Amino acid sequence: MFWEQMQVGQMMVFAYLVGDPQSGEALVIDPADETEDIIARAKKNNLQIKYIVNTHGHVDHISGNSDMKKLTGAQIIVHEDDAYRLTTTPASLLAMFNAKASPAADITVKDGDQIRVGDVTLNVLHTPGHSEGSMSLYTNGIVF
Repeated sequence: MFWEQMQVGQMMVFAYLVGDPQSGEALVIDPADETEDIIARAKKNNLQIKYIVNTHGHVDHISGNSDMKKLTGAQIIVHEDDAYRLTTTPASLLAMFNAKASPAADITVKDGDQIRVGDVTLNVLHTPGHSEGSMSLYTNGIVF
């Protein structure tokens, strides 16, 4: 498994690139900003981004979704309890963060579901609190 942490955007959100070097499939977690740099890192490691995964639907974590989806064709995944947040961010918040509105989720998940890229499996852990649909992703001793 390949993974890399990147601090992106004005709120310094941690985005993660996670992939399977064998299959070349990858996903990006919380692409808050600097989407072209994230895509360049994927290409450098011979990875193609298949999914965009949001750990929750707040603007500082989803503001790169639109560009990432347009540039890669990746599907957006979010917990079912936060799916509405992707398309209901107030215009004032988008302006405050100089952010683009997110497209709707392509896939929603719940506690116990799995997200796979190649041979890498991320287990969905519903961790509400920061938002009702916050989630963490667990694999092989690593929690995103």
